[in-house]
Amino acid sequence: MPPSVLIIAGLDPSGGAGLSADIETLHALGCHPLPLISALTVQDSHKVHAFVPTDPDLLRRQLATLLADLPVQAIKLGMLGNAAIAAVVFELLQQKPQVPVICDPVLAGNLAGSLAQSDLLPALQRLWPRVHLLTPNAIELAALTTQGDVGELLAAGIEHVLLTGGHTPGAQLTNILYSRSQAPQSWHIDRLIGEFHGSGCTLAAACAAGLAHGLPITATVAQAQDFTTRALRHAFTPGHGQSLPWR
Repeated sequence: MPPSVLIIAGLDPSGGAGLSADIETLHALGCHPLPLISALTVQDSHKVHAFVPTDPDLLRRQLATLLADLPVQAIKLGMLGNAAIAAVVFELLQQKPQVPVICDPVLAGNLAGSLAQSDLLPALQRLWPRVHLLTPNAIELAALTTQGDVGELLAAGIEHVLLTGGHTPGAQLTNILYSRSQAPQSWHIDRLIGEFHGSGCTLAAACAAGLAHGLPITATVAQAQDFTTRALRHAFTPGHGQSLPWR
């Protein structure tokens, strides 16, 4: 039986990122996705135009109904949008202390436009002690910490931080896995030509799949990077903006 992964993320109508990316990635890696919408977005392959968070009471009811019926082997968090949704997620994580949590701290996508209200950042800090793996890029790391220091996130209780290097220029990008219990590990990946929408969601969802299958953290990250790189190599451009990974 495939492991089930609970997803809480935004709905991207372009199909490039958010729940679409998570569902496709998890299915491709042998997991059963359980998707819950944190926000409806107005976006295309060019930019995010607007978003409306889900009613938190509705999300709470959805979670209670779903979890009374189905077990979950991992929880993947994407766009949360505001503090009210983060509060519902906090309640969820307190109920599932043994389930690994993978958090893609979505504040703004590769596309122009915000995906978070101003009250979200302080609300996220309550979640950190329950997060097994956080997958920020350099821009998100700067927003989440006072000095751009990964050590600040590890000290807050996060077990592992995979800092992605897509926003750092160069012929190669470097992803670095920082952990509370082991030395940092680095992966150097040839940079692909083009702009991609949904690469971060794909990577985080692939990490969720690995942990749901019981892989150790290093194998989880290695598999996720390989999957994401293949998806980007086969990306297509259905609109007039960024390319979408073929997962």
